[in-house]
Amino acid sequence: MISNIPKPILDLLHEIGEVGGEGTYLVGGFVRDLLLQRPSLDIDIVVEGDAIRVANAMCDRWKGTLEVHPQFGTATVTPENVNLPKVDFVTARSETYQEAGTLPIVQSGTITDDLHRRDFSINALAMHLDTRAFGDIVDKTGGLEDLKAGIIRVLHKQSFIDDPTRIFRAARYAGRYGFRIAETDTVLIQKALPVLSQLSGERIRNEIDRLLFEENAPEIVEYLTQLDVWKTISEGWNISAFACDFKKAEQAINWASVHLSGEEFQPELVPWIALLGTGTPIYQIEALSFRLVLEHQLQRLVSRAQALRHQVSLEKVTQAAFLKLGIPLAENASIEYQNGKWCIVDTNNTATYVCGDGNLYRVQTPFTAYKQLEQTLVPLKETAKPSEIYQLLKPYPTEALALGCVNTALPKWKREKIKDYLLVLRKIKPFITGKDLIAFGEKPNRNFETRLWKLFAAQLDGKINKKEEAYSRLRTFV
Repeated sequence: MISNIPKPILDLLHEIGEVGGEGTYLVGGFVRDLLLQRPSLDIDIVVEGDAIRVANAMCDRWKGTLEVHPQFGTATVTPENVNLPKVDFVTARSETYQEAGTLPIVQSGTITDDLHRRDFSINALAMHLDTRAFGDIVDKTGGLEDLKAGIIRVLHKQSFIDDPTRIFRAARYAGRYGFRIAETDTVLIQKALPVLSQLSGERIRNEIDRLLFEENAPEIVEYLTQLDVWKTISEGWNISAFACDFKKAEQAINWASVHLSGEEFQPELVPWIALLGTGTPIYQIEALSFRLVLEHQLQRLVSRAQALRHQVSLEKVTQAAFLKLGIPLAENASIEYQNGKWCIVDTNNTATYVCGDGNLYRVQTPFTAYKQLEQTLVPLKETAKPSEIYQLLKPYPTEALALGCVNTALPKWKREKIKDYLLVLRKIKPFITGKDLIAFGEKPNRNFETRLWKLFAAQLDGKINKKEEAYSRLRTFV
């Protein structure tokens, strides 16, 4: 029996074993982490028979809430006691993959079947929970030996081809625990890379999301670099100096948690900006944002009607069609069908386009912001006025600016100006708004925005200190 189970969890497991009886097991990551003497709260229970019945009984005992998925034979119980973790109950099952990279066909099975369907031997461990054999470890795949040796190993040769996301998980576990991927598995991974390239952007993005919030993310990224994973996802995608950029991302998140509390700041975007926004060209960041369904918008460049006026149909992407539209497109440009549209990556002309429904688009994404910010800051002078700083930094998301605050490669005075914008300038409300101009007798026209900006700029620069002064200056404009 594992000796280091915390007493509240031990009591909870005993209860489950009493109710579930023979054929009830604690499985997977919790067993692995207990054996490694690492904390874990992901409690997965496998029941040979009816897991939902056991979940219902435990829900009554714990006076908790129950979420049931009868089509999958699974249920989740959240105990009323907030000091206890939620528990997932799963009916023991087997899985069969009809095609590489697709989701499996699931059937009920035994604990042996259930352990053999898992990804790696170190995750294919179970512990008896019934009173007769409570604490006994079930190891059908050599997981205990691999755990002791620090090896990540799949259970069968087709494993990475059946589910290429396991490539990310192998690297994640290797980085998290300081383990190594078995040499035989690195060969299997290389064979599975063509299947990985065919996965949907969402599935790949979800795996990258998980690894970016691992403590040892730089080591995991390096593992995947050595395995040629990034190049497989997007041709020519090279990641360099991520360890340094990841450290900046952590510092930016920490800084924002203190200074931007309660404001619009998405910490989950910052590691992505660090991953994409350093050595990766802007056109490739745009392509990756579209491919991986990261946050982006499509800005229309050419409509179907405009294309037809040039006697062009964008239903089929060709160099000739682009030439008629006055857009150069290299012969070796990559053209791939992704997310229901054609994505065109032209490395020669450093441009990315998206074509669909007869329209041509450019990709706009916040993940290019940090790279663009670095370029914007180059000509900035120390004597720049507050209004100039405001106008310069206003287009950038707070996540990119927070990274700029902690980037010691920038002069200290530039970092201070970014902080001043984030903490002071952007919070200043203009004395005069568009409503005030209309009330003053002005009609919206070309000069409307110009006058508003002149007044606000004077306010930012300390030349106007109250609304009456703003009105006085407005009279000089009129």
